[in-house]
Amino acid sequence: MIYLDIILIVNGAMDAFLLLFTAYLLRKKISGLNLFLAVLLGEIPVFLILFDLSAPLIAAKVIIPVAMVGLGLKTKSFGELARGVLYFSLLAAVSGGIYFALSAWFGLTGGENSFLNLRDLWFLPMTALVLMAGYKFWEKSLKTNLYLDNVLYDAELCFEPERKLKVKALLDTGNELRDPLTGTPVMLLEERAAQKVLPEKIKQFLQLPWQESPNPWSYLWQDEESSLHKLVFIAAKGINGQTWLLGIRLGQVKFSQGDQEWEHPATVALVPQTLSTERKFQALLHPEHIQKLKGKEEIA
Repeated sequence: MIYLDIILIVNGAMDAFLLLFTAYLLRKKISGLNLFLAVLLGEIPVFLILFDLSAPLIAAKVIIPVAMVGLGLKTKSFGELARGVLYFSLLAAVSGGIYFALSAWFGLTGGENSFLNLRDLWFLPMTALVLMAGYKFWEKSLKTNLYLDNVLYDAELCFEPERKLKVKALLDTGNELRDPLTGTPVMLLEERAAQKVLPEKIKQFLQLPWQESPNPWSYLWQDEESSLHKLVFIAAKGINGQTWLLGIRLGQVKFSQGDQEWEHPATVALVPQTLSTERKFQALLHPEHIQKLKGKEEIA
């Protein structure tokens, strides 16, 4: 048995939700009267289906959504109307897919009255909640990615002529570390990311027990290897108090973002921990690394 009033209520409720969501996406306000009139327009296809008027129904599937968006959102331009119709149509398709997927998972499809049964109408708000939760997650992810796009940079480090490393580096405004001897700003780099390009002498030095020493400078002073003259120890505060980081003086490091490219002196400090669990970056920059040197033009 099909109840017309239930069909109209369900159809009207979903149309109202889709119009409100479309208005939210377009950042537009929608009045109660316009929403009510647009929902009434949306009931027309229901009667066309019940009376088996297939020819008018085909035209109504195109005209009615356009009229609902134009009336409900009071669009003022063709472009705004087109975006509104696009959002409304996509939301309707996604909502329908979510509803039938949830219905199938809960075993409520297959009966003649399953869609119209009063006890099953709780699926409608659930569908709306799933759609809204998905959109919120997508919006949050988008904001995060937009933020990262502004603070992520490409860095090219040259340890030796044939040992270069390209990494993603995040601007860390709280990074105040400097080379204790030259004052050069320090760039933190994951030791794991640098392993493949580190010179052998530095790899061997990392194996020494200097990390257990309260003052590891003696390990540098007692070694006369020229390759170790580029090394320096940088004091940093860790979870367990002060710790020492092994720094490597690289001279000029090439940085880039978008179509901009420049160089800046940097001492790279190796850190054992992972800086980004999602592997979006492998290094942390000092604020001065993104300030282009005065009198220097950008590298083309």
